[in-house]
Amino acid sequence: MSRTMRRVMSAVVAALAALIAIAGALLLTGQNAIVVTHGVSMNPVYYQGDMVVVARMPSYHVGQIVAYEMQGRNFVVLHRIIGGDAGGFVFKGDNNQSTDPTRPTQKDLLGRAVLHIPAGGLWLQRIASPTALSTYAFLLLAGGGTAVERRRRRRRHTMSGKAQHGGVTSCLATLSPALRAAAAAAAIIGVGAVALAALAWTARGVQSTTTQQSSPRQMTFAYSAQVPRTAAYDGTTASSPDPIFRNLANTVEVRYTYRGPPGTISMTALLSTAGGWHSSVPLTAATPVDGTQYDGSVQLNLSALGARAQAAAAVTGLPQSQVLLTLAPTVTPTTGKAFEPTLALDLTPLQLALAGGPSTLTVTDSAKSSSTVLTPPAVSLMGHQLAVSNARPLSLWLLALSLLIAVDVALMARQARRLEEGAVIRRRYGSLLVVVQPISASPGRPLVDVTEMKTLAKLAERYGLLILCWTRSGVETFVVQDENTTYRYRTGTAASSPVAHVATDA
Repeated sequence: MSRTMRRVMSAVVAALAALIAIAGALLLTGQNAIVVTHGVSMNPVYYQGDMVVVARMPSYHVGQIVAYEMQGRNFVVLHRIIGGDAGGFVFKGDNNQSTDPTRPTQKDLLGRAVLHIPAGGLWLQRIASPTALSTYAFLLLAGGGTAVERRRRRRRHTMSGKAQHGGVTSCLATLSPALRAAAAAAAIIGVGAVALAALAWTARGVQSTTTQQSSPRQMTFAYSAQVPRTAAYDGTTASSPDPIFRNLANTVEVRYTYRGPPGTISMTALLSTAGGWHSSVPLTAATPVDGTQYDGSVQLNLSALGARAQAAAAVTGLPQSQVLLTLAPTVTPTTGKAFEPTLALDLTPLQLALAGGPSTLTVTDSAKSSSTVLTPPAVSLMGHQLAVSNARPLSLWLLALSLLIAVDVALMARQARRLEEGAVIRRRYGSLLVVVQPISASPGRPLVDVTEMKTLAKLAERYGLLILCWTRSGVETFVVQDENTTYRYRTGTAASSPVAHVATDA
C-alpha cells in the first residue's frame, strides 16, 4: 500500500470517527432523535424503511415536517404541519386524505426533520441486531488478539536472548505515547459500546404509570337574542342574565365555553314540568376537544320547545304553565370522569329566564382524575435517560468508532515500525549500505527473501559484497547480489521461513 493511500485511509478513518462521535454526542444531549419510517403516509418524500434524524427547535411553523409522539399509543408520527400554533398543531401526511386526529402542542414535539437517509432504517435494523453486534464484538477482540500475536512473533525474531513478556501490555509498550492513548481510547469505547448494547437490548418494554391528578374544568354559559327597539330593553340585543320576553324574541343563542383537558363535548336540552313529565332534545353531536379550550353555541327555538311541552300536556291531561329548560353539555375526557355541568332556565308563555342567579352561568369542577402514562423503554447513561430506540444505534456507532480508531492505530503503528526498523538498520549496517534506484531483477534469476536483516548482512560480509538499498511505497528494500542469486530483505516483513522464488521486480 502506498504512502499516499495510507494517508487517505487515515483521513477517511478520522473523518468517520469524528462523524460517529458527533452523532453520538447529539443523541446524548436529548435534542436529537432517530425516526425510522413505516407505512406510506409521507410518500413520495419518505418511503418505508427510511431513516430521518429530527432536532428540537425553539419554534415550528406550517410546512415543516415534524415528529411527535402519539399519546397512549407509544409510537412516533412524522407528518407535516398544515395549521395551528404552539397551543395545538394540525398535522397531515402528504399521502393521507385526512388530518391527524390529535393536536399535539409544542411540548409534545420531538423535533423537525433535518437529515434524511433513504433506506437507512432497513440497514440500521440489520446491523443493529443482536447477532450483528455480537459479530462486531468478536471481530474487535479477534483483531486485537491477532495483532498481539503478530507482535509477539516479530519480537521473538528481533529480541534474541531476552525474556518475552507477551500480551497486551508488551504490545502497547512498543507504541508511541500518542498511539497508546488512542489504543486505550478504542478499548474503552469498545467496552462501553458492548455494555450499552447489552443494556439497550435487554431493557424492559413500555412501562405504564397511573397517577392521580387534579383536572380543574370550567363551563361558562351566556345567552342572547336580537329584539326590536322597545322600552323593554335599552338596545336591540337582550343578553344574560336578563330575561328574554317571548313576544319580542323567539330565537335565543346560547354560547358556552369549556376549559379543561381534551376529550369530546355534546349538548342536550332537557325539558320537564312540575307534574313529572320530562323529555330530552339532542342539540349537538359529540365534537372533539383537542386543546384546553372549546367554544360552542346552539340556537333555541322557544316556540318549538313550548309546543313540545304543550303536546305532552294534552296527551297526559296534566296542566302545563311552566317548563324547566335545562341545558346539559357532556364533556367526556380522554381519561378520567365525565364533566356534566348544567344551566337551568324557566320557560313560561311570557319569558325565558334564569332559574337561579347569575352565578349559575359558570360551573367549575375540580374533581381528581387518574391518568396512565406510557413510558418508552430507556436506559440510564451518565445521569441521563436515553431512549432504547436511540441507545441501540448509538451503541453500534460507538463500536464502529472503536473499530475505526483501532484500524487507524494499526496503520500508523505499522508505518512507525517500518520507519523505526529502517533507522536501526542504517545505524547498524551503514558501512555496508549503498543507496540506489529501484532495481528490477533479470528474468529467471532466483530471488530469495530472508526473514532477518542480520542474515542478509552475514551474506554480504561472507562474499565481500555491498548491500543495495532503496525505498518505494514506504517500504525499504535491501538486496545482496552474488553471481547467480539475489537475496532480499524488506522492512515490515512477517516472520516466516525463507522461500526462494523467481520474480521480475526486486
